[in-house]
Order: sequence, then C-alpha cells, then structure tokens
Amino acid sequence: MNPPCELTVKELLPILRTLVAKELAENHAYTQTKIAKKLGVTQAAVSGYLTQQLTDASTEPFSLKELREIAKSLASEITMKRFSNADMINNICEICLNLRRGGTICHAHKTRIPELEEERCNICMQLHMSLTDLSDMRRATLSDLTVAVSMIENTPEFVELEPQVLSNMVMALKNAKGISDVAGIPGRLVKIRGKVMSLMDPEFGVSNHLAKLLLRVMRVNPEVRSVINTAYNEDVAEVINKMGFVCALFDRTPLQKGEEELFEFAESAFTENRGWVDVIVDMGGVGIEPNAYFFEKNALRLADRIVRVARLVAARKAHK
Repeated sequence: MNPPCELTVKELLPILRTLVAKELAENHAYTQTKIAKKLGVTQAAVSGYLTQQLTDASTEPFSLKELREIAKSLASEITMKRFSNADMINNICEICLNLRRGGTICHAHKTRIPELEEERCNICMQLHMSLTDLSDMRRATLSDLTVAVSMIENTPEFVELEPQVLSNMVMALKNAKGISDVAGIPGRLVKIRGKVMSLMDPEFGVSNHLAKLLLRVMRVNPEVRSVINTAYNEDVAEVINKMGFVCALFDRTPLQKGEEELFEFAESAFTENRGWVDVIVDMGGVGIEPNAYFFEKNALRLADRIVRVARLVAARKAHK
C-alpha cells in the first residue's frame, strides 16, 4: 500500500509550505502569526520554514524552480481577501493531480516502485479523466452566468432594481456541497453612468451570503440552482403580485433576526410550498435594507425573468 499521496504529504507539502511562507514574509510583509493562520500551522512551524534553506538537491525529485513559481502564485492568491480555505485546498489538489498525471510525482512513484512501470500504471490519468466531467460542468456554469449577466447589463431598466447593497447573481453546480461550488460576480453588479455592470467575470466561491442562501434552498429542491437579490419596495411588490409569483415574506421584527434565521426561513418556505418559491422577501430592519431574492433553475432563466420584472417596475414608475 504505497499510493502517490505519500509523496505529496511527506515531501511535496512541506516544501510548498516553506516556499509559500518565505514568499508571504519576504514579498508581502506577512508576520509569522499571520502566515501560520493562513497555512493552518503553528507559529513555531513557520519560524522553522523561514530559516530553512532549500536547494535543488534537498527538493528532489521536485524541481525547485517549478515549485518556487507555484508558491509565488499561491502566495499571491492568499493575499486576496476572497481566497478561502476551500480555494487553497482546491489549488493544492489540482497541483498534486497535475504532478501525478505523468508529472514529477508519477515518475518518482514509478522509480520507487518499479513494478508500476512494468504494469503500465495509469491510475492517476484515469482519475483525471473522470474529473474532467466536473471541470466541464464548472465551465458551463460560468458560461451561463456570463450570458445571464450580459442580459442584465443590456437592460437599462434593471437600475430600478439595484439595491444600496448592490445586486449579485449566483449559480450553483448540480449537487453543490459548499460555497466553492457556487459561482457569482466578484464585487457584485455596480451602477456606472446610469447602467448596471459587472467589473469582473464570474468566479466560483466569491459570494458568501447568496451562496449560503441558495445552498439551503437546494437542500429542499436541488433543481433550484440560481438566485439574484434586488431592491424591494412598493413597485417591486406590485409587480411580484401582478406576475403571480409564489412569494414568502421574512419579517425580522419584533426581534432583530439575523442571516441564519433568513436561511432557515427560506428553507422552510420551500418545504411548505412543495419545493418551489419564486421570491423570498427580506423585509429588512434596523440598518438592514429590504431585499427580494428571486430564484430559478438556472441563471439564464433567472435573467429572463428578472429582465421582465425590471421592465414592469420601470413602466410602473414612469406612469406615476
């Protein structure tokens, strides 16, 4: 029982931790305490990393030059506030898989266990092929979300739905398990010269609040994979009623209920309505702006729906 994972755990990870720690300390001015927190190790371990001298010989079978580049990239991403622990694990696993799929780990593994070469082992390659399907799902989700956002950007009336906290739209993978499986717009949708625009392309793991809300709803109905938040006022309420949407109102009073209570309410609302609610309305509270959360099976259907809502709201305001 000698899987290639042993090479990763015993040899690759210690080297990467050392290089990332040095990169954060030398080029990003991170303290040892901060580095320890980011890497999930003790400060004493970080102190050891920073005093360790690595050479090409000490990092065999890995290329020190290649690992320095990987560490530089990881350190740069760590300094970005939106880079989560889940993102870190995902990146490490991708690095490992690439090195196992005919790369350094694969060659070193076969050198240490010659029988694998004789048996023409291709286990890691087969595993990669099975994971390709998941990568395709992520690309398809990002593509759908990009088109959906473009539909909103090309709808001037959507500015009427933009709340003070700004709107975001997210879409989850099928069978999403966590925030890293939900794609959204970094920085949300912003108002620029009377229009709503996204400043960055969709990414996974960038929307915490909406992702958590969607994941709770997906517990009840996994087919609901997209949600967008908008302003909620008299005009929006009238349009929701006119379009015959199934709507549930979340009232924060008399107690100042928080985010978790909203999630619980949304899950209960979907359960009570046989797995479907078109809109969850957060009525707001002290320091909390009222918001409407529109749900659909995917981002394209949601964009089509929200464009119609925006145009009706704008028309209603124009006739006042």
